[in-house]
Amino acid sequence: MMRKMQHWLKKFTPNRETLEKHRLLQPFSAFFNYPTCWTFHRRSVIRAFAVGLLIAFIPPIPLLPVHLVVGALCGIVFRLNLPVLFATVFISNPFTWLPQLVGSIWVGARLLGVDLTPFLNELSHRTIWAHLNQLWAPLFLGALVLGLTTAALGYFLAKCLWRVRVSYQWRRRQRKWH
Repeated sequence: MMRKMQHWLKKFTPNRETLEKHRLLQPFSAFFNYPTCWTFHRRSVIRAFAVGLLIAFIPPIPLLPVHLVVGALCGIVFRLNLPVLFATVFISNPFTWLPQLVGSIWVGARLLGVDLTPFLNELSHRTIWAHLNQLWAPLFLGALVLGLTTAALGYFLAKCLWRVRVSYQWRRRQRKWH
């Protein structure tokens, strides 16, 4: 089971050589040689999953690989499993940006007590840029809250799934011996 997941992750995540050649990550290429960044150990995988979820909620900036750079830096500094981290970071992609931004603005507006009804009533292509300054605070607060919430839930979910998998493998081994 674990080998299948590793094989699947290797198909969809950049490998060490690809990351070393990326122009924005070349100054950090020496750090990609840390073995802990490439091995599938419980601690590094679970933490990588949680940090990847947190990074995925950073508001996207088109044409800038913000998620990739922040993910690489966090992965290297905290010695996280890079394939899991990048697979999780890519939850944020052009197809999920709109729901992510709308959800972040809505959560931030609710927490700040900002009424979005006047903004939505005046929403058009001409007025969106005039009212954009009202959305920055709710966007960043909502993204932070959603990112921290999903990271915490993801951490505990990954921890539980890891334990279930280990328990299953242990029981299966015990049955083979008896």
